Parts: sequence; structure tokens; C-alpha cells
Amino acid sequence: MGRRRARARGAGGFGALLCLLLALLSAVWISRDLVVARHPSDVWWLWAGVPLRPEGAAVWATTLLEPVLGIGCLAAVVAVLRRSPSAPCALSAVAGVTLLFRAPPLWNLGADGLPGAGAGARGWALITAGVALVVSVLLLIAASAGRGGADRRESRLRRAPAVVAALLLAGAGVILAAWQAYTVRELGWSTYWGSVVGDGDAHRVLLQPPGNWTLLSLALLSLVSAVGAARRAPSLRPLGLLTAALLLAHGAAALAAEQRAGLLGHFRALAPRTQLDVATAAFTVLAGLVALLALARPAAGAAVPRGPVGEPLPPGYAPPPPPADLPPNW
Repeated sequence: MGRRRARARGAGGFGALLCLLLALLSAVWISRDLVVARHPSDVWWLWAGVPLRPEGAAVWATTLLEPVLGIGCLAAVVAVLRRSPSAPCALSAVAGVTLLFRAPPLWNLGADGLPGAGAGARGWALITAGVALVVSVLLLIAASAGRGGADRRESRLRRAPAVVAALLLAGAGVILAAWQAYTVRELGWSTYWGSVVGDGDAHRVLLQPPGNWTLLSLALLSLVSAVGAARRAPSLRPLGLLTAALLLAHGAAALAAEQRAGLLGHFRALAPRTQLDVATAAFTVLAGLVALLALARPAAGAAVPRGPVGEPLPPGYAPPPPPADLPPNW
């Protein structure tokens, strides 16, 4: 048992270093965009989807995924350092989401690249995406090696917060999937599929996945996280937290862009399609925020005192009363 715990702690430490590397990559690219921006606020509007040109002939490199994934990586590091029983699941969640969003830049940049991007910036972006994929695979291996070595088992999610999170995540996933079905009907399968995998002109940022790839991924993550929350599964709680953060960021960015365009102040005068866009962004913000708060609550039984072997005491347990006849000098 001691050797198993030592191996699990070593794997957790290795996973924490890998997460720090992923967070560092995100921080470097964000810093680079801040340098080439005409104003620091331009980076936020870039993440919100507002088309702005950087300084000179440079191209943008980051999206809203960079800060969210960076914060998720740091949260996984904290879980490992605290020896939380959810640490392996947090490492797996970070690895899975990174794999999902870092794969498209490999074939997009490797094929047609990005119009206006120099070979140097494109090459470094390709290296970043490749390193992120390799690190994600290593994270999955480290998470697998770290399972079963925790000093205590994680409790199941509380029923009420789990139900709330499940309903909101499922609602967000269904709405995003419905929009994708509408897009297929509007564009046709061949054009739609090109917008999912990327056609060279479907993105304006080096590390940006195609727009419909991102929306499909968010829908998939939301539905998987909703199933985990409905089952009150502690193993899917980190994925649910990361998905809720992604939904919150995505919806907030969309609302900010719509406010900048003056849509929110004239909601009643908008076309029905645009009204649905605004309503979807608002619901995504609400679902992400409430699900994040619900899943962040301590799990059921997290504060229950534990017995000498580390197991929770049964409900209603009380120590035996003292004997009626006390021994001498008691």
C-alpha cells in the first residue's frame, strides 16, 4: 500500500508539472498578443469575437480558451498539491479538454495555414499545438497511474446541487446541439462539415479551432458533464467545473460582443434569429455560472469525521457510554 501511494504521489507531481507547462504556454501566447495589440482591451474584444487588427503585420494567436484552460490547469495543480482525491480526475479533465481543442490547429495550420501569418508565428503555433497534445497524453497516463493512491475516497455530489447542475448543463448542451442541427439544415452537410474541420479561412487566430468545432465540443462536454452530475459521480465533477467555466466564458464573450454592436439595447426590434442568438448567449452565461457554483460546493459527507481507518463513521453513530461501575482511581 505504501509503495502504491508513493507511486500515485509521484504520478500526481509529474501531472502537476505538465499542467504548469500547459498554463505557461497559454500565458506566453497571451503575453504575445498583449504586446502586438494596439491596446490591451483589444485582446478581450478579440476573445469576444470582434474583428480587430493587431499592430503592424502581426496576426492574433489566442482565443478565450487560453485563459480558461490556463486557469483550469492551475486548479488541477492545486488539487494535486492538496492531495485531493479528485486530483487524478482533474488531470484527466484538463487532458481531455486540451486534446479536444488543440487538435484542429495541427491540420489547419499544417495545411493552408492562416492568411497573413508568417512562417515563424505559424511554426511556433504548430509546435505549441503538438506539445499540448503530447502533454495531454502524458497527463492521461499520469492520471491513470495516480488513481487508487489517495488517502481518502471522494464523496458523491450533493443531490440538490447535482440536479441543478445536471439540468442546466443538459439544457445548454441541447441548445448548442440544436443550433448545430439548424446550421446543417441552413448550409448543407458538405459546407457545414468544412466549417467544423476548418477550411483555411474559417478562423482568424493561430490557435483558434473552427467555430463549429468549438460549439460542437461545448455541446458534447455539456451533455457528458450533465450525465455525470445526474449520477452524482465525483469522477466527472472536475470535467463539469471546467465545462461550466467554458460555457460561462463563451456566453459572456458573446454578450459583450452583442452589447458592443448595440443589439441588447434594441432587443425587441431585432430579427427573431438574432433574438434567439442573444437569448442563447444569456442562457449560456446563466447555465455556466450556476452550474459552476453548484459543482463547486463541498461534496456530501466531506466534513464528516473519519474513523481510525479513514472511513466515514456510519450515520447515527455515538461512542458507547462509560461503564456503570468505574474502576478505582478513575
